[in-house]
Amino acid sequence: MIKNSRVQFCLSRRQIIGGITSIPIATIFTPTKVFAAPKDIEKFIYASSILCGIAMDKTFVELAERIWAILTKDANKRDMAQWRRLIDQISKLPPSSDSKRIKKRLRYMGPRVFEKAQLLAKVWYTGRIKRANGTPKGTFQVIDYDNALVWLACTFTKPPVTCGGHFGYWQHPYTRGV
Repeated sequence: MIKNSRVQFCLSRRQIIGGITSIPIATIFTPTKVFAAPKDIEKFIYASSILCGIAMDKTFVELAERIWAILTKDANKRDMAQWRRLIDQISKLPPSSDSKRIKKRLRYMGPRVFEKAQLLAKVWYTGRIKRANGTPKGTFQVIDYDNALVWLACTFTKPPVTCGGHFGYWQHPYTRGV
């Protein structure tokens, strides 16, 4: 260790501005993107669509990546194989598959895969997942509350604090016959 040594650290204005502007771009490249290739995530979205009964498209990619990352977070090789098998088998079904056909396919894959299918649907609908080991009983991790499928399934409601009309619509309550 050298005493009284000073390292010159000098940044130009251009370097500082360049560094600041790169921060939003860096957040795009999150570790969750590593979990599935684009074709895999499209297959995951399609399989999720079949299991949930709600048509999903590419607008769900970001949420699907987060859900996939959380579902497979602590998965061992066996769990990953079951997840992949579930997605592969369900994504082979036609979009018009009824619940009878889906259940038959799931039963064929075994009880552990059936449980994974139920968990997958529950996570999509609620936007949260129950955390297991090392957390207090009943602890949930919220993935995305506002974009949970429950708000699409229940068309009569919306997420709290999400306005549903033009500005000031709440000031003029509905009056019958006017």
